[in-house]
Amino acid sequence: MPVAAYALAAQRHMHQYGTTRKQLAEVAVAARKWAQRNPEAVLRGDLGIDDVIHARPVAEPFTVRDCCMVSDGAGAYVLTRADRARDLAKKPVYVLGNATACWNRQVSSMEDLTVTAASESGRRCFEMAGYGAKDADLAMLYDAFTINTILFLEDLGFCAKGEGGAFVDDGAIAPGGRLAVNTNGGGLSCVHPGMYGVFLMIEAVRQLRGECGQRQLNDPHLAVVHGNGGTLSSQSTALLGTEQTL
Repeated sequence: MPVAAYALAAQRHMHQYGTTRKQLAEVAVAARKWAQRNPEAVLRGDLGIDDVIHARPVAEPFTVRDCCMVSDGAGAYVLTRADRARDLAKKPVYVLGNATACWNRQVSSMEDLTVTAASESGRRCFEMAGYGAKDADLAMLYDAFTINTILFLEDLGFCAKGEGGAFVDDGAIAPGGRLAVNTNGGGLSCVHPGMYGVFLMIEAVRQLRGECGQRQLNDPHLAVVHGNGGTLSSQSTALLGTEQTL
């Protein structure tokens, strides 16, 4: 634990929706391609689909490359009122909406291993913000394991339930793909010191400020940030935006 709990969710998703082992590996490969553009990322070596699939097994269907890395690291950010932020040295990024939902503690308490409380936290966040997932320019998703990214893309509304595997296939969330996901390299390749959520916020803010160098997106204005806790237990969603989104 917790690897086996997430592996159960992955197995169920594969059984129920036909998600393939290759599609899980696509998540790890995309994260590594973003990490290769990030000088702060810990893991930057080449990684292919076969490298993920044939790495050391951990819990079926996961190998070690399906699992978040372990590293040192720390992060922080300053939250203040919008009227004060206008006068600060850095370009402000605004919290347009946020929500948290917790449906279970143990994975064994989940009614459906393929549906998480992100479906509630995302809906409430987007209702508060007045935007939807498909308005976003990037998605920072807590990728403790490769299945997480697929589940959260579905539950947050980037694609329909069961379509997450197809959504990430063929480099679709890697640089140059249909949606920029985890542009810092994520917990799979960038950093994971036991708690990863703050790094989601930091990367989203940096992207919206245009501070990301080689991995910088072209003029992004909306970022979905989603954190996960426990064994697919607590889920928190925020939508961040530039001044143009107010």
